[in-house]
Amino acid sequence: MKTVIFDLDGTILDTLEDLKNAVNHALNFYNYPEKDLEFVRKAIGNGTQVLIKRCTPCTISEEEYRRVFKSFKDYYLKHFTDCTRPYAGIKDLLEALNGQCNIAVVSNKDNDLTQNLINKEFPELFDIIQGSYFDRPKKPDPYLIDKILDENNIDKKDCVYIGDTNIDKESALNAGLNYRLVSYGYRTKEELEKMCPNDTPFSSVKELTDYLLKWVKE
Repeated sequence: MKTVIFDLDGTILDTLEDLKNAVNHALNFYNYPEKDLEFVRKAIGNGTQVLIKRCTPCTISEEEYRRVFKSFKDYYLKHFTDCTRPYAGIKDLLEALNGQCNIAVVSNKDNDLTQNLINKEFPELFDIIQGSYFDRPKKPDPYLIDKILDENNIDKKDCVYIGDTNIDKESALNAGLNYRLVSYGYRTKEELEKMCPNDTPFSSVKELTDYLLKWVKE
């Protein structure tokens, strides 16, 4: 059976507003300037630890960074579903794929948080849910993808990885997987064309749906 592996943020869930609010809560608490939605959008992609690194002054100490990150994480864990919603059409896509292939998600979000988000927004639609661990590599390192492939005896040639950033492209290539990108998430079509000039991203969930429903039957 084939397997579709989805990225989470910017691919199946719009988490941007909640991430921005958590970032600014932490920045405000420690008297650092707030970041607007556009800044946070561009800073997403390598996990929340890197997100906070990008949103705080480069001159702060490691101890201060850890305090800001803890403030961000504590707030986000209480508010991560305030504004977060699936992109329009994603639930329909997952329901259409259900039973035709394995459906997986791999995220740089903490594993427990990833599990909670997926089970809340897409109950019983994912076969494999994999988030990250504090002491293990995150995407674009292939560790998380390799973990689910090994644990579920999935052949790489029967997989496609779906993401919305150049980090997702690197993740797929590092794991030896085919991939496709979308431009309705956290990178615009123009940004992806500069970052990944040889790729043609899907501009809508409908385009992605048409592709995947055809792919699973090939």
